[in-house]
Amino acid sequence: MLKKIFEVLGADKVFLSAVILAGGSGSRFGGDRPKQFAEINGKPVILHTLLAFEECPDVSEIIIVCREGEEELYEALCKRNGITKFACAVKGGETRQQSSVRGFAKISDKANYVAFHDGARCLIRPEAVSAVLKEARFSRSCAIAAYPVTDTIKEKSSLDKVVSTLDRSKLAAAATPQIFYANVYRAAAFTAEKEGFAGTDDASLAEKYGFEVRLVDCGKDNIKITYPEDIIFAEAILKIREENKNV
Repeated sequence: MLKKIFEVLGADKVFLSAVILAGGSGSRFGGDRPKQFAEINGKPVILHTLLAFEECPDVSEIIIVCREGEEELYEALCKRNGITKFACAVKGGETRQQSSVRGFAKISDKANYVAFHDGARCLIRPEAVSAVLKEARFSRSCAIAAYPVTDTIKEKSSLDKVVSTLDRSKLAAAATPQIFYANVYRAAAFTAEKEGFAGTDDASLAEKYGFEVRLVDCGKDNIKITYPEDIIFAEAILKIREENKNV
């Protein structure tokens, strides 16, 4: 009931800045070109990602965090493909966390929410972005895309011996987008930098400093392109989506 009231009244007017993290080296992918420029159904991986955020009505602007020297390349890619929400491209940092902070530094003064998303997680749907934003707004903190863990997960020792079996009913696999109320991210990132804390994802910062993080099941098909075979999986998922559209 509270959520319905929240949606009808609109507790705040949303300006959502999307920070797309595309500065990784893609060493596990191999080959001569970065994985974000590998093609899926004739389009670069990164373009699939950008189009999803372009098509999401809740997204106000897009900032791309990229490798040094690629800024103009991304600007041209966006112009060529009608990415009208593109604001700028900025060089990333040495770590994922530093890259997120650099992207955050470029968001509009109007932005009250910020989404961090892996550039290689190219099958995200516009409606999934909206669903995560909805939870972030309701909590006025942070919400992230995730999906239930279905495999049995073993904790191991440094000698590769099983220590224990984790209760998978209490586990979720974190994905992106990870959407923050902007002031929550600002406070968490500032404190993390001051204390030298390095998180494994953006939400780790919110967890560390006591902010609520909500999980939104966005499905296991929200895959990240990491290995060459992931291109095949992505094409298969897109084919199934297209077929289901026509049913």
